[in-house]
Amino acid sequence: MANLPVENFLSTPPCPFRRVSFGCAHCTVSTDSHISEVDPLTCMNCEVPKIIAEPRCRHLSLGTELKPYRGEGRLVTAMACRALNIKLYSLKTCEECPLYSEVDSLAEVMRVKAELAEIQLPMRESLIEEIARDIRLEYGVRESEAPEPQPIRCWRFPEGRCRKFPVYTRGKVTVVLKNNERNNELYTRAILPALKEMHLTAYRIDEEQAGEEEMCRSCENVQESDYAIINLDDWDTNTLFLTGIIYGIGRRIAMLKNMALTEVPLPGRLEHDLVRYESVDQLKDRLMDHFRPYVKPGATDGPLGREGSEG
Repeated sequence: MANLPVENFLSTPPCPFRRVSFGCAHCTVSTDSHISEVDPLTCMNCEVPKIIAEPRCRHLSLGTELKPYRGEGRLVTAMACRALNIKLYSLKTCEECPLYSEVDSLAEVMRVKAELAEIQLPMRESLIEEIARDIRLEYGVRESEAPEPQPIRCWRFPEGRCRKFPVYTRGKVTVVLKNNERNNELYTRAILPALKEMHLTAYRIDEEQAGEEEMCRSCENVQESDYAIINLDDWDTNTLFLTGIIYGIGRRIAMLKNMALTEVPLPGRLEHDLVRYESVDQLKDRLMDHFRPYVKPGATDGPLGREGSEG
């Protein structure tokens, strides 16, 4: 059999809605709730570049129903009208619409729409500034504008400074899950696939939190992470202490709890971080539902995960 030439995909049409991050290409108008990554074959089947190559109505909204991957199936272009709030199936509707307002670059209009919030009620600027000031005082800056987290005051060493100098890594998830048959199944069948699908980097610590050295290593990795996962079914005093550190430094946490095992008493305010499950298959979806509001699609991409060490 003759060797097939390697495709370089130089013929892939340019698109203002395609973004590149950490070696992967993402579609910023994808309507898929989980996957935004695109392959060149998918882009070559997309009609969006051809649609926006001509002047269009400023009210036209475009998206890509990105169900196929690696060029399989057919990509469906989703269209809707912002002015009429209806889905469109043909651009002929725009030609007959009395609200048609043509712009040279629809891509520029869509980018501005995505960045700005529209205020429908008449409000004086001084009132808007006052509200914005109150929000900043109450909630602080947005996460996207927040500086990288700094090391905390050390609980172990007398000088109060972390001797390990943790390096914050966006998208890293520290999974504290000791090594046993039940936990290994949870990790390989539910936790790791869920984090992989959200383009997060899993770092598992599988040793028991038995002493200062193990706790210190877990604390270091939690400081380096955006998120942390612990298993309440392995609850002990050291795990409780580590949970307090996670909350104290403001990391997002998921506390796993098998509903068939003994209940662990928790303060009511922590219930929103509890991920209950009845089976391993159910855990993956519930873990994704828990973290999805905090994860920006396409923002980070990492390896499948690392167990126990950086090597």
